[in-house]
Amino acid sequence: MYILFFVFLCFVVINVIVCTHFKKALNNDGQKRDVIIVLGYPAKNDGTVSPILRERIRKAAELYHKGVSDNIICNGAAVANSYCEAEVMAHALLSLGVPEYNITLEKLAKGTYENLVNSEKIMKDKKLKTAVIVSSPWHLRKASSYALRLRIDHTVEKSKFPCEYLIIGVGLIYLYIYTQMFFNYIRFQIRKK
Repeated sequence: MYILFFVFLCFVVINVIVCTHFKKALNNDGQKRDVIIVLGYPAKNDGTVSPILRERIRKAAELYHKGVSDNIICNGAAVANSYCEAEVMAHALLSLGVPEYNITLEKLAKGTYENLVNSEKIMKDKKLKTAVIVSSPWHLRKASSYALRLRIDHTVEKSKFPCEYLIIGVGLIYLYIYTQMFFNYIRFQIRKK
């Protein structure tokens, strides 16, 4: 019982520190933006869309069809397997009715920070000033805090939780991402001294 309480207490402390030090932009709520940045996630080993990636793609297509933006940047290299995340996303977006000429591929980034650095370069090249960042709910705080550091004028939109995931699995994902952010924050504080 004490172990469970200790784990819960650690999670609460980590959550408070992460939410205090990693700011997140506002939800988009239908505002028009110059571009939709959809962050990558690995495809399945057979090259098909994974559940997390599927939900991000669906949200990006939904925003496109609602007229939030005509431009979509698909992010991600082949990180976990030989399938380029940006290409898998673009193929899925085509099947959801998004024309190819509205999709830009960013195929070099191997992590969230690189996704946003490279997206910022694409935005500058195409003279796009505002963005809506699409990702999973547990990932948006991390992504948005990076975008704020890069001074990208953005809002956020969260994708749905994949129906294949149990609530305990989603909780573990939050715990993993927030713990990772917490330790990055601690490392940064140590380096500053």
